[in-house]
Amino acid sequence: MKTILKLAGLVVLLNVVRYTVGGFIEGFTIMEPMHRPLPLFPEAFDQDFSSTDFMISLGYNYAMWFVAAVVFHLLNPVLKGSLWVRSLKSYLLMAAFFCALAAIYMNHYVAGIRPFYYWSMVDALIVFTVVALANALLYPVFFRDRAGVQGREDAV
Repeated sequence: MKTILKLAGLVVLLNVVRYTVGGFIEGFTIMEPMHRPLPLFPEAFDQDFSSTDFMISLGYNYAMWFVAAVVFHLLNPVLKGSLWVRSLKSYLLMAAFFCALAAIYMNHYVAGIRPFYYWSMVDALIVFTVVALANALLYPVFFRDRAGVQGREDAV
């Protein structure tokens, strides 16, 4: 239970970084082209995003980042490299999974909506990298005993 609580606290801080640093980077890189299809396809995108919708979205996002943190926590002892490299390996694996899901969903929509998913994949590469780097900084605060694990000889 202690590990779950530590991971929950870590993910709160990772979310703060994701939405501040990640949001800043998204603002001048992908937001405009990613959101271009939204008003063109009102039947596919919810333009009346309520505060309840926003809270539900934050909950879903928290769950996604919690899973990514758990995956890192489990993979950390068997990955090679510095904590920075191990964190990037794990979080970019999760980004690949996210991109695969976006590609699956993208295939179900008309051509005009597909750019949203292309840009979502670029967004994933940005924010998963930002969160991976934040994780490398914050993980030792929560898990001092596991942060320095370099991995086994046969590690990935």
